[in-house]
Amino acid sequence: MKSSTQTIVITGLGGQGIVRFIQILGDALMNKGFTVMTSETHGLSQRGGKVKCFLRYGNKLTSPIPLNHSAEIIIALEKSCILDVLEYAKLNKNTRLIITEYKKLLKSQTYPTDDYLKHVLSAYSKKIFYLDIIKVKHDMIFLNTFILGFMLLFLPLEYENLKTSIEKLFSKENLEKNLRFLHNGFELARRESEKK
Repeated sequence: MKSSTQTIVITGLGGQGIVRFIQILGDALMNKGFTVMTSETHGLSQRGGKVKCFLRYGNKLTSPIPLNHSAEIIIALEKSCILDVLEYAKLNKNTRLIITEYKKLLKSQTYPTDDYLKHVLSAYSKKIFYLDIIKVKHDMIFLNTFILGFMLLFLPLEYENLKTSIEKLFSKENLEKNLRFLHNGFELARRESEKK
């Protein structure tokens, strides 16, 4: 590990399963021997309001809330939500941004254009990953396990670590699909790593 503490920020909308996402990832990291702290902030999450969660792991943790400009990874489960957490991106532009193409259009707001988002994000990071979710859009409940599989590209975990945590946290009826989407995300990560 490059430093004693690593920070991951996850943002999205209420109902997208962000808390379960944190549970799976935190469990896998703890089983790997890391100390883990988590916290969350949210508004009207039950009505689809924005949710922001933090997961910090390492061996010298002092607070579950990170400082600005300290995140190694920022994940947006809803595309425009990334704009609300960019203060956590590192000033050296090395924070990895993982953004799904999922959009939740609200009648009361003008949704940012793709060109605008790309322009803004390029000022914060040189490592931006847009995940095309066309293949999982009919099973959005499993989007998080797909992203967890993709994140193996950047985490001190193996596939089996996440698989074990998923097996503990899901019932039989959802387990098979969750493991399939974990595998699909992992395969995408492997293809990305081969491009380097």
